[in-house]
Amino acid sequence: MGSLGTGEILFIAFVALIIFGPERLPEIARKAGELLAKARAMTRGVTEAIDAEYGEVTAPIKDLKGEYDAALGEMKNAASSLPDMSIDMPDIGLQAAGSDPRSSGGAGDSDADASPQPGEEAS
Repeated sequence: MGSLGTGEILFIAFVALIIFGPERLPEIARKAGELLAKARAMTRGVTEAIDAEYGEVTAPIKDLKGEYDAALGEMKNAASSLPDMSIDMPDIGLQAAGSDPRSSGGAGDSDADASPQPGEEAS
């Protein structure tokens, strides 16, 4: 549920003042507060009942999540302490212009018979 800003709260209060009038507004606000308190108490009770019922099942999961969060934090700290390094990677698979890895350089090979390499135009 999103939070309300000051403008939204003032608008709701203004509309409530117009609809209910200044005489009934304090009584309605008091009842709304009581209902909200009851709803929060009921929600808290349901949450506690679920935790009590399934606490044994969820405890190992919570422990693993705590270990995961700790390890993740350590890795982030270690990564932030490393110097910024750029690695020059060779261009793998790119051939120099005019070289054909299929040719053995024999007498029967000619440039006219060779098929064009990617990026070259046929002559």
